[in-house]
Amino acid sequence: MPSARPPDAPAASTTPYGEEKKGFERTVIVRSLKDIENTDRHVRSKSGTWESKRIVLAKEKVGFSFHETVLYAGTETSMWYANHIEAVLCVEGEAELTNDETGEAHWIEPGTMYLLDGHERHTLRPKTDFRCVCVFNPPVTGREDHDENGTYPPPEPEAWGDPKLTEEG
Repeated sequence: MPSARPPDAPAASTTPYGEEKKGFERTVIVRSLKDIENTDRHVRSKSGTWESKRIVLAKEKVGFSFHETVLYAGTETSMWYANHIEAVLCVEGEAELTNDETGEAHWIEPGTMYLLDGHERHTLRPKTDFRCVCVFNPPVTGREDHDENGTYPPPEPEAWGDPKLTEEG
């Protein structure tokens, strides 16, 4: 069990919200979900079926994005990450995940991870509010919502992170 935070400890967020890396400067980024609440990193879907707090984005230039997402109980969200790979870890709630290409269904509950590494079309049907943490590669920019095909747009080349790591040669 973690110890109580000392009264003189710094606040949870020591990197101001929205601060971006300049050039190749490396810094420790500490950001809380509370920092993101009701900012441009807090995305609510047009469909009304989910909301997502985008904790790490392409502009941080680390090669992935990291989100906390809640899909609402009793809804259905069909997705197809044609331009991304996504790993999802359920931390609260329960849902049925269906691979729309094969019809195979999986029950997802806290502690269960699923990986969409083949750009599978899939549908998530939460039985209860379903809270998960997600990693996208390449990273999203922050305001993405699913289009009519359930897809996010392709990322810009700089979204992959450090240009020194993506140069050919």
